[in-house]
Amino acid sequence: MGFLSDRLLDLLKLGTAFAKLRGCEVKLFDFMLPTPQGAVLKRQSKIETQLPPDEPIRWCFGKPWDEFDAYLANLNHQGWIPDYVWITTLTSFWWQTAPLVANRVKNVRKRPTVVLYGNYPALETQHAVQFCSNIDIVVKDHSIGLDAYPADFSLYEGQPLGFCALDLHGSTVREEIAEAISRGVSHFVFFNDNLFADFATRLQPLLQEVVARKWDVRFHGICGIQTQDFPTHAAKLLADAHFTELHFEPAYDEEGLVDEPRYRAVMQACEEAGFVSRRGNGWESRSHYVSGFLWIGKPDDDLDKLVWNALKLLQLVGMVIPKPYSPTPGSDAYALLASKVESLMPQDVSPHRLPFAGWNGIEKADYEDLYRMTAFLNSKVRSHTFDFLGDTYLAQVIRESLAGRRWDI
Repeated sequence: MGFLSDRLLDLLKLGTAFAKLRGCEVKLFDFMLPTPQGAVLKRQSKIETQLPPDEPIRWCFGKPWDEFDAYLANLNHQGWIPDYVWITTLTSFWWQTAPLVANRVKNVRKRPTVVLYGNYPALETQHAVQFCSNIDIVVKDHSIGLDAYPADFSLYEGQPLGFCALDLHGSTVREEIAEAISRGVSHFVFFNDNLFADFATRLQPLLQEVVARKWDVRFHGICGIQTQDFPTHAAKLLADAHFTELHFEPAYDEEGLVDEPRYRAVMQACEEAGFVSRRGNGWESRSHYVSGFLWIGKPDDDLDKLVWNALKLLQLVGMVIPKPYSPTPGSDAYALLASKVESLMPQDVSPHRLPFAGWNGIEKADYEDLYRMTAFLNSKVRSHTFDFLGDTYLAQVIRESLAGRRWDI
């Protein structure tokens, strides 16, 4: 028997593999499963009660502990005791609840073998071994050959699913879509770094099949929409296959400014496909949700360029979303950050902590003002006074940019 905790597409594939290869009976507890209303529960974390004055509030997302404890108690009452428990975290910096889950599942009559899997042990192997000593096995490689196994949606045991995650690299993506549709799921999200890589052999045939079968689906491009690889010739196919969201990853020129010709070509294709409509020298979303991401918090950030890029994206795409940067463990940027601090923990590189703020010459207050600016302008509020921004350097840059309409350069 095996028991899977938390949510990753790999866990559902592992469930299929265990059942087929080992004949295991598998159960799943998904901490991040949304409520029937589509919300993921949020509460202030109690992991650390004594925090420095400038430490941001930490939040815990997902189902509460008492619900998990009740689930375990019910399994125990039924006489269902797992032999193995697989735990995973969505990111490498959300690690702190993993050992807490392990403690709870070990409080059963037959002590199970607990396995830690996913991005955290793969990217932070030494940390996982040191700080999750109550976990028996740490899997440092999250590529263990699951592409041939479809996700086992039956593990949700009738619980309503708001959406389904898909991986284009898997060979069972069509089977997973059909199975999800049969269970009432109509919203799908791809989790690939570059959704349009090998477009003609991967995504294009799938979308053509979706259109031919008239599947009632909605695709949400919330990640992996690489602007430079967007198939402008096939934008109409994306629309016909019901892509309802397109969030374009940043595309910059050699000077670090928004690659305006590339964005214009992409948005022109999106206009012809019906995603956006013309607005002045740029575009804005129609019935779809289209935005341009803007990296913030990188080690080489330049405040003037950030403001220029934000305003230019607002003009071209119609909406700009600041995307906080986090260095990947093992990268040069991660090594650079580690050289500046005495001790670097996984949670310290959470993107919303803006780990390079201050080190790169831009304070968190300036980034917060940038968030305010984009929120205001996204709402199409164009005021001549921005007194709410305060007296930070960014506030001055914004006022000068608005007065000179720099985005029309």
